[in-house]
Amino acid sequence: MADSDARLIWELYAAALRHEPPERSGYLERACPDPRLRARVASLLESHGLDLGNTSTTTERVADPSAFDLTGRRIGSYVIQRELGRGGMGVVYLAHDVRLARTVAIKALSPAYSQSATVRQRLLNEAKMAAALSHPGIATVYALEEIEGELYLACEYVPGAPLRALVESGPLPIIEVIDIGMQLARALAEAHTKGIVHRDIKPENVIKTPSGVIKVLDFGLARAEYAMQTRLTQTGMLVGTPAYLSPEQALGLDADFRTDIFALGLLLYELASGTNPFAAATIPATIARIVDEEPPVLSEVQPQSVPELDRIVRKCLQKDPNARYRSTQEIVVDLERLHAGPAVRDKPGSRIASDATARRRAHPRSRQWLVNHHVLMSVVYVALLYPAWFARGWLPSPWNSVFLLGILAAAAAGTSLRLHLWFTAATFPDQFPEQQVSTARWTRLCDLAFAGVQIGAAAGVSDMHQEFAMLFVAASVAILISSLVIEPATMRAALRDRTQVR
Repeated sequence: MADSDARLIWELYAAALRHEPPERSGYLERACPDPRLRARVASLLESHGLDLGNTSTTTERVADPSAFDLTGRRIGSYVIQRELGRGGMGVVYLAHDVRLARTVAIKALSPAYSQSATVRQRLLNEAKMAAALSHPGIATVYALEEIEGELYLACEYVPGAPLRALVESGPLPIIEVIDIGMQLARALAEAHTKGIVHRDIKPENVIKTPSGVIKVLDFGLARAEYAMQTRLTQTGMLVGTPAYLSPEQALGLDADFRTDIFALGLLLYELASGTNPFAAATIPATIARIVDEEPPVLSEVQPQSVPELDRIVRKCLQKDPNARYRSTQEIVVDLERLHAGPAVRDKPGSRIASDATARRRAHPRSRQWLVNHHVLMSVVYVALLYPAWFARGWLPSPWNSVFLLGILAAAAAGTSLRLHLWFTAATFPDQFPEQQVSTARWTRLCDLAFAGVQIGAAAGVSDMHQEFAMLFVAASVAILISSLVIEPATMRAALRDRTQVR
């Protein structure tokens, strides 16, 4: 398809959006005498879930969103709880799967499109594409259900905020941009390895969970590169969101995995700078920028950027697909190297970089002493249960039961918390400081409870068994000194952050 045809299609598309749905079909007939181009504009409107106004019934259904609300209903084995989002072609709901007792997201087609063969095929396509993928960074598709003639896509519910919500508050720290890009590139690399191209990577389709995991959603425009079946869009048709199209998509050319690479570079640019360099006031102007204009170097609009990130983004955003990365795995390698290197983490003014540098400055011996302290305290807890078992027989009822249950509860809780910290330090060292700070109050309460119960037992057996009373008092004093004096000092040395240690 020629550049002029592509631009005309987008101009007609933008103009059609300014008309009411019932008027769009007539407008296209008047404005575009070429039936070939008119069909492509109509397909483009349909591919984005926009009503063409072909029938009054369709118009009424789209105009009244409340007419399509499944909240509170049971669809098959799914109980619809609330709406998560609404688009042109349907609604996504939060639902409970009563059969498997899990929370899911249900994508339901609106009545205006539920009987459209093209739209139904797109939903089936999304299910097939996503079901072929198994990766932590890609939302899982559980099932495609046809219930009473309607199609419903049951997917993994991903809590968190779409990247659009994050970038609306301004540019993200560079280290966070790199981390997001690294996770997203890994997920795309998995899809591309299976021959699947997303073709619609944009901030709305990527979610960051509360734990920081990046998840890719919506494979509705995805296409298997090797598929020989009839395409859902005509040859030369334009698919994708206008501001995030690659040049080859904007010109209606074939799109392979390098289209996703372009979108990834554009997403990194927007997250780092807070702006999409190609977005313009109109769709045709946006397309013109994508096809013809080079965006400013990232560091020119975001001084906190670094040369290596500039290079990665610039290579992703090459107009010629052959000039981009030869594989998505190459981007993963470059981003991982940049993420692990000192160029960004030690950059002045970055809170995340400063935190990372402070963690590296923390003396490894102090960290190891703190871990050893937790292990030793766990051993002391368990060892003192042996004399406690004898002492409980020398106490009158019901104090013997109170003593035994109290010391068991304190020992079990304290040992569990400290072994959890030991495991975290050994397996997830980056999470150890946060876990240490969050559990410090609870381990201290366990220490105080353990020592208090022992002192009470010492008072009860001191007349007949002074040796046990001395053992309990000595152990209690040692535990209190360790918990209130030694442990806080070791934490400060290991974490280098006095403000977080209470």
